[in-house]
Amino acid sequence: MFARWPMIPICVTALAAAVGCATSQPATDPGAVASAYAAAGRWDEAGREIEVAVRSHPRDVGLRRRAAEIQARARNPDRAVSHLEKAIELAPGQHSTWLQLAELEKSRDNFPDAYVAYRRATELAPDDIRAVSGLALTAEVLHFDEEAREAYARWAELERSRDVGRPPRETSGPPN
Repeated sequence: MFARWPMIPICVTALAAAVGCATSQPATDPGAVASAYAAAGRWDEAGREIEVAVRSHPRDVGLRRRAAEIQARARNPDRAVSHLEKAIELAPGQHSTWLQLAELEKSRDNFPDAYVAYRRATELAPDDIRAVSGLALTAEVLHFDEEAREAYARWAELERSRDVGRPPRETSGPPN
């Protein structure tokens, strides 16, 4: 891609240095400039640059997910949701994208949409504790009592299975 414009990798590196951040991402990454701004905490600039990158690579699911994260940090939640919805359209079987959407919607207090996304994430990855716990909490908020009970039970089961093999927790009280 850069054979036509050989100076782009050099310019990206120079920009990263100019904004005061170091990046370990290769200059061939279409979101490198946005990531450099994001690493420096310059979210508005990162949001602008990630949109440029997405326009040049509209079918890149990973770039869409990164765009959603950057746009959320830049206080553009509608734009973030739009990127995640497009990522889901491109790759509907990726539970991590559904989970990212669910958590974004939950942070916006949009519990009905968060519930739908948590439910889909749980269907795709039934052992993902973040998806199951999110489903339990949003189902409870929406008064889907039976589904909430089932999700809480599954969450507890996952917690117990995760604790198997861990050393027992130390207690501060006297031994029994």
